[in-house]
Amino acid sequence: MSTISCSILQRLAALTLAGCVALAGASAWAMDIATVRGPDGKRIVLAQGSIRAGDTERLQAALTRADKGVDGLRTVALDSPGGVVDEAFTMAALMDREKVAVVVRAGASCASACAQIVFLAGVQRVVQDGGRLGFHSCSLAGAGTRAPICNEMIARQAAIRGASYGTIMALMQLTGPTQMRWLDAQAADCWGLTIWPEGSARGTKRGDLPPCMLHGPGPKTAAKVNVASVR
Repeated sequence: MSTISCSILQRLAALTLAGCVALAGASAWAMDIATVRGPDGKRIVLAQGSIRAGDTERLQAALTRADKGVDGLRTVALDSPGGVVDEAFTMAALMDREKVAVVVRAGASCASACAQIVFLAGVQRVVQDGGRLGFHSCSLAGAGTRAPICNEMIARQAAIRGASYGTIMALMQLTGPTQMRWLDAQAADCWGLTIWPEGSARGTKRGDLPPCMLHGPGPKTAAKVNVASVR
């Protein structure tokens, strides 16, 4: 699967997603990446906290300790407010190579670079009921202004990984750098951001148009898509 070029990554190195900038003062540490037991007893990777330099190597080490499911995929559970864009891209490239399933569990949030880059790198990607994804525009580091080139690169990579370019771009463009547009599990399914395991009645199959693009979100789904300020 194609990934963004090194030269583009270098140009993006000065960019972060605004939510991470706002959170940087509260947490200067890298992600807490550990191998834990899932509900079925198999070892999965749990990645919590802000995305920072060096997390890709630590994720790779954790994946070697995780078990494969019956579908041959290792699972990565995400709970992150986002972080550095170029590190998120390298994490996604690793996940492309390793072929993983990603899940945002009940009570967890995956926002900013986590939702817009890392989550979308899963062969399977699931938001459990009670979990949520958060989207907003890239910003120039330290400036708080929109970064259209960063948004474009994220939307292109999302399209390569089977998400709708238009959906991802709209979620970013319509939400300012200091805001967050939250999607619950139903909304994530409706907008085609999830790919549930084969046989599940939920999620959009690869190549299908998301239901919300065909018919628009229903009243219940629309009510659960909200925009909040990033603090």
